[in-house]
Amino acid sequence: MEQIIEYFSANPVHLAAALVLAFIILFSFVKKLLKLGLVIIAVFIVYIAFLVYTGREFDPDQISAARQKAAEIINEGKESLEETIEKKKNQAVDNLFKEP
Repeated sequence: MEQIIEYFSANPVHLAAALVLAFIILFSFVKKLLKLGLVIIAVFIVYIAFLVYTGREFDPDQISAARQKAAEIINEGKESLEETIEKKKNQAVDNLFKEP
């Protein structure tokens, strides 16, 4: 890590190029998040329009229940991912210190 810092300190042109590349990657990530947010809002508006068209009432409890269910699923996935990462990390460490 220290070598990378020294390299970019010695070569400001490469540092500028790396910063531009990092900015482009960050900008594209934010852009994708905004698109996702707009799609979610559009789907929600279509859902409300469907409810109004069919004469059903909008029930905020349904949204709350769906949000809680989604949060549970996301937390389960997060825990599973953390366990998998921990296992793979331990395997990599074991392989490093394994005698040939």
